[in-house]
Amino acid sequence: MLSSYADTIPLTEAPILLEVRDVSVEFVSKQKGAPAARAVDHVSFALREGEMLGLVGESGCGKTTLMLSLMRLLPAAGRIVTGSIEFMGQDLLDLTESEMSEVRWRNISIIFQGAMNALNPVRTVGDQIAEALVRHGMAPTGKKSSAAGRVGDLLEMVGIGANRANQYPHQYSGGMRQRAMIAMALACNPQVVVADEPTTALDVMIQAQILELLDELRHKLGLSVILVTHDLGVVAEVCDTVLVMYGGVTAEYADVDTIFNDPQHPYTQQLLNAFPDLTRPTARLISIPGAPPRLDNLPPGCRFAPRCPQVFDRCHSEPPALHRLSDGHLASCHLVESR
Repeated sequence: MLSSYADTIPLTEAPILLEVRDVSVEFVSKQKGAPAARAVDHVSFALREGEMLGLVGESGCGKTTLMLSLMRLLPAAGRIVTGSIEFMGQDLLDLTESEMSEVRWRNISIIFQGAMNALNPVRTVGDQIAEALVRHGMAPTGKKSSAAGRVGDLLEMVGIGANRANQYPHQYSGGMRQRAMIAMALACNPQVVVADEPTTALDVMIQAQILELLDELRHKLGLSVILVTHDLGVVAEVCDTVLVMYGGVTAEYADVDTIFNDPQHPYTQQLLNAFPDLTRPTARLISIPGAPPRLDNLPPGCRFAPRCPQVFDRCHSEPPALHRLSDGHLASCHLVESR
């Protein structure tokens, strides 16, 4: 198992802002004597300055759990049992809750999925953005009223308009609410933004606008972004690197061109075959049979073995190691050992 991915994706000479090393997350069952469910199992990645990393996989594969771990926002039943999460050389797991609360929004912020549920329905959007500014000492007098100028600038930046600051979430469309969440995430000038399924429940046209806005802001502000999604079309459009997860583990990790043009893990290949590609109009779409494994009842060998079209005996008994296929390309599959 590789303990550090810092040198595995040599896209640029840009410094590494965030490095996740060998992180595992378990959830304790309320049922007495029941084993803990491991939602994330020894996952690592590095995020460079200005990079957009796509975190891909089916629902339940551990994507959101991994992102909540970065923010130290796991629910009470969740716990990080192995690994480190280093931001600019500082392990966030060593920080007190008070120290970590200063990192959130100032250094690393998150755009939660489902903007209507993330916004308080009885407070104006501008008031909610101003609260983050006051909490982190970015309001000139320490009062929300003194943050009005910054709130207006943020709303203008995301295409809403400062004149909408005093309106409530229900007065915004779905796309506007998501833009407001992006404005809130950017309020304290973070270096890293985690976007957890930011286009959920939006129509296709609005999805494209939100993704275009995220990519534009990334370049304009020099942000590093982790984009959590199950949409490979989104990944192809805006991401630099891709981490494919399955059943809580890393299936494949590479730059975006490699993932789309030379995928080595059968799961990655199946995902791509299940996605429509306009460059191959005659290609037949497939579905991946079966369902992802239950985290409290994982198969003994490879977690993808029950659904894999290339499975063989060893897959059912021995979990595959994560192999480095080339600089910047990793995959966990017995088939790639000799490559």
